[in-house]
Amino acid sequence: MNAVWVLLLHRLRRDRWQLLAWIASIGFLGFFSAVAVAQTYGDSVGREGIIRLAVANPAILMLRGLPQGTALDAFVFFQIFTFLALMAGLMNTFLAVRHSRAEEESGRAELVASTPASRYSPTVATVIHAFLANVVLCAAVALGFIAGGLEPYGSLVTGAAVASTGVAFFGFGLLAAQFVRSGRAANALSSSAVVLAYLLRGLGDALGIPHADGTHMTAAWPSWFSPIGWGQQSAAYTANNLLPLFLGLGLGPYVP
Repeated sequence: MNAVWVLLLHRLRRDRWQLLAWIASIGFLGFFSAVAVAQTYGDSVGREGIIRLAVANPAILMLRGLPQGTALDAFVFFQIFTFLALMAGLMNTFLAVRHSRAEEESGRAELVASTPASRYSPTVATVIHAFLANVVLCAAVALGFIAGGLEPYGSLVTGAAVASTGVAFFGFGLLAAQFVRSGRAANALSSSAVVLAYLLRGLGDALGIPHADGTHMTAAWPSWFSPIGWGQQSAAYTANNLLPLFLGLGLGPYVP
């Protein structure tokens, strides 16, 4: 446990500025999106027109997300969640590769292996590091939306959805690092997976089923093959469904 603690502190110190940049960027994007949408689409009639246009246009659904009503909070979630989740996915895949395959390439892994630390200590420290980073990410997104004037509980659900998506891709990043020889290749493979997940979510939204009111939709089956789709299924500010988020949390702790 002492070895895990030392390695965890090393990771926190080494990544402090990099993670701060990622987390601050994602949190500020949420804040500015909430403010911009409130200023631009403050009228419910205007939001309803945009939602109905999106429901009738699969290209908009692929780019943006799944409409869940015309309320301002739900409209912001529709507009920006998928981009926040995409950024969280990239942040976490890079983190996973940086502390696995890249460590082996640089020789740091061999140095750690020559100490009394157990074989699994570096991976355990990395998993804890990633979970802590995503907890902070959850808080940053939630605070960004709350500062932008959105409802607090739904904002917290949004933060949890972004973080659970990040955790899922962290697990994939660890897995990808076991199948390629270089950190660069592992990053390329992991990034491709994030983009593929975004496209699968988009396809599921484009093929989704509109509700009778014309402002809500249910995603089609491809969305359930995407961690971004899992986060979107939380339907923050409307259903606030936390159950799909456990799919991402279950994928994340993968230990090679």
